[in-house]
Amino acid sequence: MRISGGMGRRDLENMEKRFSRTLNRGLGPSRLFVGGVHGKESQTTIHALKKFSEKYIKSGKLFLQNFPVSTYISTLERRYYDTNTGREILDLLKKIQPSIYLELHCYHPQNHFQLTHEDRKKEIGVPALVELDKGVLMGSISPIIRSVFFKKYDFPFILEMPCESFDDSLEVYLKVMEMAASSEDRFSILKKLEDDYPSAADKLRRYFVDFSDNFLILFEKTKGYALKNDSVDLEDLELFTEDLNGELDLNLNKIQLKQVREAVLIFLKA
Repeated sequence: MRISGGMGRRDLENMEKRFSRTLNRGLGPSRLFVGGVHGKESQTTIHALKKFSEKYIKSGKLFLQNFPVSTYISTLERRYYDTNTGREILDLLKKIQPSIYLELHCYHPQNHFQLTHEDRKKEIGVPALVELDKGVLMGSISPIIRSVFFKKYDFPFILEMPCESFDDSLEVYLKVMEMAASSEDRFSILKKLEDDYPSAADKLRRYFVDFSDNFLILFEKTKGYALKNDSVDLEDLELFTEDLNGELDLNLNKIQLKQVREAVLIFLKA
C-alpha cells in the first residue's frame, strides 16, 4: 500500500521515528543523547527522548537525536561508521564536541546474558554492561569512538533497556538521562549514580580504570606513530600495536588491539 505523495508506509514510519531537539541554557557543558543507533531500536528509544523533560537542564546545551530504522551493525565494528547513521553520529560528535554523551539502546531478553557476562571483554573486547535496576544496563560506548572524540574524564556512556515491555525500565532509563542532563561533568554524574546504585557505580569506576590505564595509552601512542609516518598502513599499525602492547605489558587481547587500530583509522579520517 502506498501513502499519498509516493511515500511508502515504511518510509512514513521511519520519518516518525526520526526526532531532533536542541535545548540551550547558555554557558555550560555540551551534551548529546542519541537513540535509534542501529536496527529497530528507534521504535523504543523514541519514547524516552520524547518523554524527557527539559526542566532538568539548568546550564549548557543538550542535543537530542533519534535516528530512523536501519540495518543492524554493531558499533564495535569500524564499518558501522560508514553507514548513514554512523556517519551522522560522527558528524554530530565533531560539530557538538560533547563532554557528556549518552548512546541510547535497547536489547531483547535473550541477549541480556551476552551483554552482562564477565567474559565479554575476552570475547568482544569491551567490559560487561552493568545492571542498574529493572533491566536497565549501563557501560562505556564503543572504544573506537570513545578514544577519538572524548577526553579521558568525559562521560560517554551507553544506556540500554528492554526493547519490549519496557514500562518499568523506562522510569530508570529516564532517571539516568535526567542525572546526565542536570550535571556539569562526569564526576557529578557518577556521584548521583553512586547514591542510587552504589554497586553498579563501583563496577563502572573499575572498568574505567581498566580502559584508561591500557587501551587509551596504546591508542595515544599508536595515534602519535601514525601522525609521524605519512605512509603508514594497516600492517604497520598491526606490528606497532602488538609490539608496544608486549613492551608496555598492557595485556590487551587481539580484539582490543584491532579496536585500537580501528580507532586510529577513524581519527585519521575525522
